[in-house]
Amino acid sequence: MIGVDKVEDIRRRARRGESVSGIAAATGVSGPTVRKYIAAGDLSPRPPATRGRTSSPMMEPYAETVEGWLREDLRVWRKQRHTARRIHDRLVEEEGFQGSYETVRNFVRAAR
Repeated sequence: MIGVDKVEDIRRRARRGESVSGIAAATGVSGPTVRKYIAAGDLSPRPPATRGRTSSPMMEPYAETVEGWLREDLRVWRKQRHTARRIHDRLVEEEGFQGSYETVRNFVRAAR
């Protein structure tokens, strides 16, 4: 396998219109290799596929309450808005929520 710098050199020379045999001689790789890298599309690695997050069943009874708080937050000054930590604390104090902070944080992230 050849290095990225050599692949970029091959592609740059091809864009300038040099022949495959000329590029092969200048870079020291075979003609089929030059053709392969000229024809190749984007060589960037693909990011790993992410699974879609689903809402926790524990948050279902509280979803409307939290979404209401978040809607109200849109009308107040940015520094006065609820954080996920504050939402979790309010749910525990006011609603008797038994879930973890991470559950609330994931729900708030998806809702925003």
